[in-house]
Amino acid sequence: MFITLPHPIFRGNIYAMPNDRLSSTYDLHTVILSNEAVAEAHYLLRCECPEIAQHARPGQFVHVMVSHDTGMLLRRPFTIYTVDGREITMLYQIIGEGTQRLSEMLEGEPIQVLGPLGNTFDFTTRPEPAILVGGGAGIASLMLLAVALRKNDIHTLGLVGAQHHDRLLSVKDLEAIDIEVHVATDDGSIGHHGYVTDILTDLLENTASQGPTVYACGPHAMLSAVAEITADFEVPTQIAMENRMGCAMGVCLGCVCPVRIDTNTIEYQRVCTEGPVFNATDIAWDVS
Repeated sequence: MFITLPHPIFRGNIYAMPNDRLSSTYDLHTVILSNEAVAEAHYLLRCECPEIAQHARPGQFVHVMVSHDTGMLLRRPFTIYTVDGREITMLYQIIGEGTQRLSEMLEGEPIQVLGPLGNTFDFTTRPEPAILVGGGAGIASLMLLAVALRKNDIHTLGLVGAQHHDRLLSVKDLEAIDIEVHVATDDGSIGHHGYVTDILTDLLENTASQGPTVYACGPHAMLSAVAEITADFEVPTQIAMENRMGCAMGVCLGCVCPVRIDTNTIEYQRVCTEGPVFNATDIAWDVS
């Protein structure tokens, strides 16, 4: 088996993304408009980033400098959750020092936001229906897509998984745009007692022949299970990967994931530039 790494394209003092995506990428100084807890250990941050809001597409993300004063030199990646005029929101989970510090920041405090970054979900082939599968904070990567699907009058189902009731996210936001929501929790505190992939299997047994497309984001184990299930039903599936990132510009290669080019070749592609959205069948799930 051959394994290759992608080669960044060097132009002057920057590494350029494929298809000249940097031409619509902006590094903006802004301030927090609101930063509110929406579930246990999860926050929704709102800020004004007009250029990013104008160009953001479903699945894309931003890279945020939390604070120059903390000694944390690396930015943190966050999916663009919603766009409203000149404003964007980010739905995030407290995981480490950076997100803990961000959760403590108040209205009016400055942040620096780079984006929009990455590629996008595709629904040019109209899904019937579209099935969104979000595990934990992974549902954040699907909200812009949900809005776009409903604007195009595409029947959409939302499958939302969480550890327990207090960590359940986005259900009201999805229902507000007329999406049929199905909930699963690990402990059974609300909805189906078990994994969100259990609901996916049941749904595909009834809809696989209609021409659905599945769009998913969440923990790696969940995404691997989604890929296996949808392969069995021969349903096209797009996933948004959430690998750790350093630069988010394709330079550091810290976010690569294994992608099958053919039967005998795996290429480690960058989630920040070639992704974050991939076809589920392209990911080499059996390669660590």
